[in-house]
Amino acid sequence: MTQQEFEHIVPELRPRLKDIGRQFFGDEETAEDIAQETLMRLWMLRNRIDCNATLSKKEPQTDIEPLAVRMAKNLCVSEWRKQKVRQGNALQVKLIAREDVHRDVEMKEEIARLHQAVSQLKPAEQRLFRMRHEAEMDIQQISTVTGIGVRSVSAMLSTAKRKLLEILNPKGGIQ
Repeated sequence: MTQQEFEHIVPELRPRLKDIGRQFFGDEETAEDIAQETLMRLWMLRNRIDCNATLSKKEPQTDIEPLAVRMAKNLCVSEWRKQKVRQGNALQVKLIAREDVHRDVEMKEEIARLHQAVSQLKPAEQRLFRMRHEAEMDIQQISTVTGIGVRSVSAMLSTAKRKLLEILNPKGGIQ
């Protein structure tokens, strides 16, 4: 198909292609997108379309119109699927965000409970617990900094953890 043949066919095809998009989606913008995409694809295929057989007929678009209509319908289906996937992804993102917020709230509540429980320990136990878990010091480092023996630091931390478990879970079961 030559450029002139294509330019002659486009004004006759465009309204039909827009109607297909409008019937499928019900909005003018998407219908225009479908028509443009279909015409662009036809343009890219123009070298493979033989209009010589149709030049003797009164309307050269008769052989191209079914192809264009089929292409437009296929594009409508593809676009519809993309929209459904996008809607599903948007819903999934909202659910994940909601779960993340819920998880963050739970985490903040647990941290607040832990800080409240730590505040109920003796001052020396609080200090050792914070050095171990907040400052991430190992037992040898804590021993060096505090001047308390390694075994004593270990025993005091163990006692502090046991007390915390009792404070956080007074019934003795796993929470």
